[in-house]
Amino acid sequence: MSKSYSDAIEKIKARANIVDVIGSLVTLKRAGNTYKACCPFHNEKTPSFVVWEQSQQYVCFGCGEKGDLIKFVQKYYNITFPEAVERLATQYGITIEDSYGEENAKKDGYYELNRQAARFFYDAFTTKANPGFSYMKKRGIEPKTLQAFGIGYADDQWQSLTEFMKSKGAEESMLAELSLLSEKNGRYYDRFRGRVMFPIFNTRDKVIGFGGRIIGDGEPKYLNSSESLIFRKGYNLYGLNITKGYIQKDNLAIVVEGYMDVVSLYQSGVCNVVASLGTALTLDQAKLLKRYCSQVVLCYDADNAGINAALRGIDVLRQAGLDVKVLHVDDGKDPDEYIKRHGRDEFLALVRNKAVADVDYKISLLRRKYDLNSTTEGIRFLQAAASVLRELRPVEQDLYIRKVASDYRISEGSLRREVEGGKSPTPQTENKVSARQTQDEAPSEESIAPSSLMMERTLIRLCLLNSDYFRKLSDYPEAFVSRSGRRVASAMEALLKPSADFDISDLRDVLEEEPYRYLEDILENVVPGENDGAMFAECKEKLDSARRRTRIADIQKILELGESEGQEYDMTSLMRELMDLQKQEKK
Repeated sequence: MSKSYSDAIEKIKARANIVDVIGSLVTLKRAGNTYKACCPFHNEKTPSFVVWEQSQQYVCFGCGEKGDLIKFVQKYYNITFPEAVERLATQYGITIEDSYGEENAKKDGYYELNRQAARFFYDAFTTKANPGFSYMKKRGIEPKTLQAFGIGYADDQWQSLTEFMKSKGAEESMLAELSLLSEKNGRYYDRFRGRVMFPIFNTRDKVIGFGGRIIGDGEPKYLNSSESLIFRKGYNLYGLNITKGYIQKDNLAIVVEGYMDVVSLYQSGVCNVVASLGTALTLDQAKLLKRYCSQVVLCYDADNAGINAALRGIDVLRQAGLDVKVLHVDDGKDPDEYIKRHGRDEFLALVRNKAVADVDYKISLLRRKYDLNSTTEGIRFLQAAASVLRELRPVEQDLYIRKVASDYRISEGSLRREVEGGKSPTPQTENKVSARQTQDEAPSEESIAPSSLMMERTLIRLCLLNSDYFRKLSDYPEAFVSRSGRRVASAMEALLKPSADFDISDLRDVLEEEPYRYLEDILENVVPGENDGAMFAECKEKLDSARRRTRIADIQKILELGESEGQEYDMTSLMRELMDLQKQEKK
């Protein structure tokens, strides 16, 4: 750390008061010699966040977060330590001559390379006729919108960008680090070819990466920059640099799936919109949104992928303290098509009137999954619904218990006992629609039985060796029991290709920090045996056994319920099934 940088930190601590810094962002109440508040880093009703003016420190006795004013700014805004120092230095009029050091000087160099590449793509898009401009014009995107987002074009030649950047003195190896070039047999060539280019900016308007949309047929349809020193997919949102002011004004962010959805909605006047960057919505992205609003509407496609993405997003956004609704457009494949067909006012009416609260959305998916005319299915539905309600805050929980009991004509007391007194559901009885997607509902690794965690880790290692194993687990979501394990499995599901094994580098690219570390630990420490087929078969038999035990318990509960309420059952079939299952378990 340079002397100038160290001096700046000392000046910040001398001029800034931690009470003023935190008090401008969180409501502090004086309590004797301290100040207290509800912690901004986790949800709580009773204040456990304490600030000491004398020592210029803070601590949360609920989540354990602690530090000084620089650490608080870093954590609150989800930025790096140098960025926190720079923010405070600017706020208090302190000049930092060399605030970044060697690594940040390298970052500045990368930003400049990306800026030059973005300018090259934009000039290619706007200065002469090209397929990219024709494609965007056909999609109805106007020149002023194209300019606002800096959209460009990469031609179909192999060396266009390479030669241009070399003429500017750029090193090919650095361009490859930024995913602008690819390398084969020591020869570099353009990575993006024949694509409409969407530059990706951070909230400081720095170009951090690119997304390229193929023109015409071809795979992949979208090609994105890999992660680099300046580009972390899970920490940024497409369009936020342009739309953050609108989001803050409306206190609402509409989260869509793709670049074109953002561009099209923005052009139509729906400006409080962002998109994730080709990955499942992450907690860091949710915290980024939390800086600007308290409400989010997830507006994804209505297909299975969109439903799964919504289920993942709900839990992540809730964890960040945001209020969440889900909207699937009912006319048109996606928001882009809908707004072109119906216009801004009808889309906003759809957001107001058709967006469903997250809990209602989960319950509605369960309702579609189970046949409530069947007692067995009805029990499973209510158990799954209770699992959803169990995660709610007390007031929410109370209201939804009443609502679900009324809607489905069951005893409120019975449902309340199931919610409040029931243990966390076993993986086998959870809603399979969301079993792989609701990763943050899963327990942490430390609280899982070692045998279950070991089997999860073994299965992940085997699936990475042979993707056919992963395909055979498609109906076994309970195989993945931990948060990190489910995130890894969800990423594998998204990257699964017909007749091809997984590319570990692609998997690394889409994972956030925690599951990334979990994957690396598995790769390093889980060693498959000589017969991976036999090992997989053994794991699968354990999963089948767990299912049989769950079914046995379900049948016994159904029989008990039938006897107590006088309902009619095929007792013979149930008893026969029970005996068969018990025999299998004794083998």
